[in-house]
Amino acid sequence: MNIVGRERRKSQRIKYESAILHNTNPPDFLYRGTMYNFSQGGLYFESNQDLVEGDKISVSIKQPPRQFIVNADQYLEVKIMWCRQLEDSSYQIGYGAKLI
Repeated sequence: MNIVGRERRKSQRIKYESAILHNTNPPDFLYRGTMYNFSQGGLYFESNQDLVEGDKISVSIKQPPRQFIVNADQYLEVKIMWCRQLEDSSYQIGYGAKLI
C-alpha cells in the first residue's frame, strides 16, 4: 500500500482564505501571499517568494478567522516546515508553516 501525502498534524485543519503579508529570512521587505488553511499549530500559504525549510519568518493575516487568536495585521512568528512548487496556482510556491 502506497501512502502519499500522509497527514501528520495533531489538530484539525480549517479551510480559510485570506491575504497575508510575510517577510523573508533575513527580513528585507514585506511580500504578498494568500493563506488557504490553518490549524492550531500552523498554516498553509502560497507566495512567489523564495523561502526554504527551516526559515523563521513573520506573517500578518489581513482578515484572520475568529478561531485564530490574532488581530488583523498582527505579526505571527512561523517556521517553514516544507515547501512545494505549484503548477495550477497564481503563486509559484506553497508553504507549510508552524507557529513558534
